[in-house]
Amino acid sequence: MNFFPKILTEYFKRNIIQYIFLSIILIIGIVLGSITVNFISDMQSENIQSFIKGFLANVNGISVDYSSVFYISLSNNIKTAVLLILLGLSVVGIPFILGIIFFRGFILGFTVGFLIEDLGSKGLILSVLSILPQNLIILPCIISIGVTALTFATTVIKNRLKNYHENYTQMISGYILLNLFFSFLLVISGLIEGYISPMFIKLFSNYFSI
Repeated sequence: MNFFPKILTEYFKRNIIQYIFLSIILIIGIVLGSITVNFISDMQSENIQSFIKGFLANVNGISVDYSSVFYISLSNNIKTAVLLILLGLSVVGIPFILGIIFFRGFILGFTVGFLIEDLGSKGLILSVLSILPQNLIILPCIISIGVTALTFATTVIKNRLKNYHENYTQMISGYILLNLFFSFLLVISGLIEGYISPMFIKLFSNYFSI
């Protein structure tokens, strides 16, 4: 029963540098995304503000299709995971892996930054209720898949340079198994985003009304 957790613990310890590196890339994306809020045009800002305020004003009257939100969330995250996995199998995929991690951070930073800029403390609470819960799972999983992809790609490059002939079938099997585990956790994040976060927003909708 404790075998798999031990493998994960050893994996994290062995790749701590890669985790730190990709976490920094993600944080840079979040920071730049939040800063970009200050540079969008007034018309763009007003359009987004109008959409957010209209949604919050009518949230109780909106019939939420929780299953659709779940499937959209799951689809988006699984697509990102599959793309990272495929890039890890390619020796030219490393810069694209970094780009995807950066982009995910940028979108998150922009979204939270705009909510806080527009709604102040209400925007902060809205971010905590609607964005934070699922991202507590999504971000570590995306980073972990990015680490496996980065590690696999760099290992292949090193082996080719040093003319090593490792058992790539075994390497790929371990690679796929690890990523299947992290992808399974993305299903849980989709359930949170689809069924729990909308309920939080509805419960606190009166506080958000403007």
